[in-house]
Amino acid sequence: MLKVGFDLGFGWTKVCTDSGECFKFPSWLAYHSNTAISDVDKVLVDGREYVVGEDAKYERQRINITGIEELLNYFSVFKKYALERLGVKENEVQIITGLPPIHREKAVVLEKQGAVVLPQGLGIYLDVQDKINADEVLIIDVGFNTVDYIVSVKGRRKKGDTIEKQGIERMIELFRNKLPDSLGYLKQFPFQRLMEVFEKGFAVVEGERIELNAYKEKAIEEYNEVLRTRLKGEIGNLIDEIEQIVIAGGGAYYLKNIRKAGIYIPEKPEFSQARGYVKFELE
Repeated sequence: MLKVGFDLGFGWTKVCTDSGECFKFPSWLAYHSNTAISDVDKVLVDGREYVVGEDAKYERQRINITGIEELLNYFSVFKKYALERLGVKENEVQIITGLPPIHREKAVVLEKQGAVVLPQGLGIYLDVQDKINADEVLIIDVGFNTVDYIVSVKGRRKKGDTIEKQGIERMIELFRNKLPDSLGYLKQFPFQRLMEVFEKGFAVVEGERIELNAYKEKAIEEYNEVLRTRLKGEIGNLIDEIEQIVIAGGGAYYLKNIRKAGIYIPEKPEFSQARGYVKFELE
C-alpha cells in the first residue's frame, strides 16, 4: 500500500509519497460554478463540486478558511484532490498527516477519515534524523499560520508547543505595514494576492511593474527579530544551548541569524514534514 504524507496548512498543502513523488498546491478552495468555459481543477465530494488550489482564484464563490476547524472540515476535499493528482484511490493508500501540538485533541476528526495523525514537527525529525548527529535537537517548523517547535532528546519528544499567528502570515502583515502611503492601494489587496506579491518582490498594477524588494527585506528582518524574541520567551536560553536546531517549513527560506552555528535546513524545507510522515513506521 502506498504511503502518502499529507502536510495540510493554511497557506499550502504539501504531499509526498514513499515512492519519492512530492508536490504542493495553495490551500485555496471555492465552489465550482458552471460557465461556457470552465477548464479548472475540481473534485466532487458529497455531491458538491469544489475547485481546489490555484484555480480557486478564478471562481466567484471562494471559501475563506480562517481557523483550524474549517481547515479540518475540508480535509476530505483537499485529500481527494491530492489523491486524484496522484492517480490513486483512497483504499490504495495510507495517509499520514499531523497537527500542531496545541490542536492534538482534534486528531479524531482526521482519524475518522482513516488518517494516521502525528504531532507536527515529528515529521521533520523523521526526515532529517539520518542527516544530523546530535542527541538534543530543537525542531522549528515555520508554517503559514503557526510556528511549531519540538525538543527531542535521543529521539524522544521532551517538550513542544505551537506559537500561533507567528508564521509567514505575520511576515506578510509586517510587509503590508511597511508599504508607504503612496502604495496604499497595494495594502487593500486580498491577503492571498498580497502573499503572491511578497513572494515575487514586485507587483504589476495597470501594466506597471512596482519593485517591492526593499520593503520585503525590511519585513523579513523585523520578522526574524520578533520570532527570535518569542522563541526565547518560550524556551529560554535553550535556543542558544541546544546541540542542533533544525528549521523547516515554508518559512525556513526567510529565517536568518537565529544563531551562528548548529543549524540544519533540509533540502526543499517546505516538503520536510510530508517527507518525514511517510518514514513513520506504521504498526
